[in-house]
Amino acid sequence: MEKIFIKPVSKEIILKGAAKEGSSDIFSYDYESDHAKRKLGNLFIVGNVQVSGEPQDDLDVGYMTNLIASLAKREYYAKSDSSPKEAFTAALKKINGVVEEFFKKQDTKINLGIFAIAGEQIHISKLGKFKIILSRDERNVDILNNVDLFDTESTQEKEFSNIVSGKVIEGDRILAFYPSRSITAREKSIKDQLLKSSQDQFVTNIKNIKDQKKDFACAAVHIQIEKAKEAAHVEAPQPKELQQSEEELTPESEPLEVQLADTELAKSVEDMKESKSEVEMDKPNPPLKIKKAISIHHEIPKIIPAEFSLGKRSNVFLKQVRRVVENMNINPKNRYVALGGLAVLVIGGALVAKSFFFIDPAVKQLNSIVSEAQSNIKLAQTKVTQQDVSGARELLMSTLSSIVSNETQNGPSKKTESTKAEIMNVLDGIDQATDAAPSVVFDMPQNSGQLQLIYPAKEGLFVYVSGDKNYLAKISAGEMGTQHEVPSAVKPESIFGSENYIALLDSTAKKIASFSVKKSTFSTTSLGLTSLVGSDIYQDNLYALVGDTITKVTDAAAGHTDSVAWLKSGTVPSGAQLITVDGKVYVLSSNGTLTTYFKGAKTSETSTSVSVNASSLMLTTTDSPNLYIVNKSLGRIYVIKKETGSLVKTLKTGATGITSAGLMADGTIYIISNNKVWKIQ
Repeated sequence: MEKIFIKPVSKEIILKGAAKEGSSDIFSYDYESDHAKRKLGNLFIVGNVQVSGEPQDDLDVGYMTNLIASLAKREYYAKSDSSPKEAFTAALKKINGVVEEFFKKQDTKINLGIFAIAGEQIHISKLGKFKIILSRDERNVDILNNVDLFDTESTQEKEFSNIVSGKVIEGDRILAFYPSRSITAREKSIKDQLLKSSQDQFVTNIKNIKDQKKDFACAAVHIQIEKAKEAAHVEAPQPKELQQSEEELTPESEPLEVQLADTELAKSVEDMKESKSEVEMDKPNPPLKIKKAISIHHEIPKIIPAEFSLGKRSNVFLKQVRRVVENMNINPKNRYVALGGLAVLVIGGALVAKSFFFIDPAVKQLNSIVSEAQSNIKLAQTKVTQQDVSGARELLMSTLSSIVSNETQNGPSKKTESTKAEIMNVLDGIDQATDAAPSVVFDMPQNSGQLQLIYPAKEGLFVYVSGDKNYLAKISAGEMGTQHEVPSAVKPESIFGSENYIALLDSTAKKIASFSVKKSTFSTTSLGLTSLVGSDIYQDNLYALVGDTITKVTDAAAGHTDSVAWLKSGTVPSGAQLITVDGKVYVLSSNGTLTTYFKGAKTSETSTSVSVNASSLMLTTTDSPNLYIVNKSLGRIYVIKKETGSLVKTLKTGATGITSAGLMADGTIYIISNNKVWKIQ
């Protein structure tokens, strides 16, 4: 027999670039030879460490990644009886203590991706900048930002705060990498190669880039999920009397196995005893192993034909069937046909019985979820007729989440796909969803950098581009204007603006790069804020969600750093994720609770039934009556009334992988997707 399973086949790519990229390294571990730990699969670490200024010794920087990798390996494989998810979580707990010490050094920046592949399971966590792309079914998926295929679970850890989990299948290609400037500038072409190239060809193509551009840096691991086979050695149980025993002798010849006949056993054993003393004198030769069919200390049991037939007990049911057929008035020629027909009926009946009484647990769970989903769809439609739209939406969203969670564990099926489509149709009706029909206003030229952030200003669209150099530029009439290089100390994750400044916020480094629209110059400001969750600029002032409160930095866009507590009393709701300002301050929690503040005091709190996460965006303008919630993964924009929190409509953009969005005063929305700028009116 053979055991068939899937396993990752990996190849590491380490190409050292310019010193400013820092020190990068990759570590891969597996325990295929240790069956006790084998179920935990493979562990991978992709790390990058950067230190402000020029490090004196590269090893002084690189040891951090090495230390974390060693600790991760030790803790992940520490308990072989743990599940992969439990082992991965336990490893992160230990790593956080080490990483926390590194973060006390203000000049150190750590980017780290840790993931484990065990069978069909994959678990991922990251710190700082890290990307992992899945190539499946002729398309690429950003695993860390895909809610359809992968679940994100928040943990209580300080640094590694989330675990993304999902399933891999045979034929998947995975590319995990540190997004250096060199890689980001060529990310589109690299993703195309991931789809089309074999593993060896992909590695060769990446190395060829290094030959053409000496400063090209790459720290990546390419993984191919392949089917593997191995022999499954399972010995059939035997009666105690028939179990083999061995006596070892030392002959002058090569090792030999001899099977003795029952009638010769007693005599052969006596002969061996007599010659044993002579044979033992020749020590260097290997032992002679003589297998005895039975033990000389037991009698040979009498095997009764009625009990054993080729080692198997007779089937009473088949015996009765045979008797019935023999007693039937059927000629011998047709008797075998009749027996065959009865056998088909018996086997068919067994299969039917199995389908009813022996259901696979995963199938049973799937059937239960689909059945419950159908009931919830009917209940939601009833709630709509009863004017309980909020309750209907919550019920459907919860049901959809359960189905997606099941697909993550057990894979998609026709039942779940059709049920999801039915739920989405009902939700479209409840949410007043319409196709947004976006149009392209700017297409980034190939190999010219990656569009990351967008801010619509009166003077035009400002975009932040990452690549060999990072810059801010203005787009007007479909053309990109002057490029203003962004200070290298800032790696922005969000962009805000006012009439005078465009602010690029690096929440990891707690820095703002402020671009003066009038002077066309940059200034960099370091903020003394910790636990920064979200922020927005209003009239050059920064309003930030910091921990469980709101902090204000007056004239932050102009380079000021003094911060004060803005809330007069109390704290923001639990799970607060997004903040935007138009004179009032709006805070949206992960469960959809919208809280409004004015002059430091809470004025209202309402439920929008639109759940969000840290990657979502919330936009508004001073005169707009609405808030615009952008779900990057689903490509949907929810328009919510500020005063009531009610959903006005839902725009289906059809875009995948939205990276940024901005709102004009007239309600026009701009988004970045697939390295293009799209307009929605």
